[in-house]
Amino acid sequence: MDTVDQGAIAFTAIRRVMLQLRAGADSYYTVPDMTVVEPLLVPTAAVCALKVDPRQLLALRVRDMGMEPMLFEDDWVVIDTSDTKRRSRDVFAVSWNGEACVQQLVERGGQWYLSYTNPDFKPINTRSGQLSIVGRVVYQPGRLVTGRL
Repeated sequence: MDTVDQGAIAFTAIRRVMLQLRAGADSYYTVPDMTVVEPLLVPTAAVCALKVDPRQLLALRVRDMGMEPMLFEDDWVVIDTSDTKRRSRDVFAVSWNGEACVQQLVERGGQWYLSYTNPDFKPINTRSGQLSIVGRVVYQPGRLVTGRL
């Protein structure tokens, strides 16, 4: 990762990407998000506070309204691709039946659900489809995303 110095604050440049996924496959690959060519600049102090390897970070655009009011459609988030362990109430970038989405995972009664913060959306039992975790959401411009909602 590149470090950019803008005056008194140092920033870490995070690649902005789109995920390319296939239904039924746990693997993914990325392509540059050409809607915004320059990388997402995250304060290096925030990256250090997260205690993550900046080489494992990717910036993704939120593509639906399911996580509003926490994350809005077209917001950028940073995910840590090295953190794929399921933890209840954490927010992840996932492949759900071959589609990339940003969702909260919730465990209830020994089963896992894709959950939403928007009350207009109902939880989805992950047994009803193919789920693989791409990475945990760790940063949204302006704030660290740590712990549970």
